[in-house]
Amino acid sequence: MDQTHHMAADTDAVHERIVAGIAALEGADPTALPPLFDAVDPDALAALFATTESGNRRAGHVGFTYAGHEIRVEFDERGDPVVTID
Repeated sequence: MDQTHHMAADTDAVHERIVAGIAALEGADPTALPPLFDAVDPDALAALFATTESGNRRAGHVGFTYAGHEIRVEFDERGDPVVTID
């Protein structure tokens, strides 16, 4: 099943949105999926685009493979992350 799933997410819940999105695409219980930290450090992912010490937001994206899906997390200057699952 090749689908793309887009989700807006707050920075604290990015890792939860990734797991929930994969579970929804696969019709599986989230607890049946492999641990996310096998693919990426969830704390590092949240910190990657957190507000800087100067109060500015970072912008950019990060991608990785998790549970057989390509994950892309994009952040803009507003700090609104978007999770894309292929």
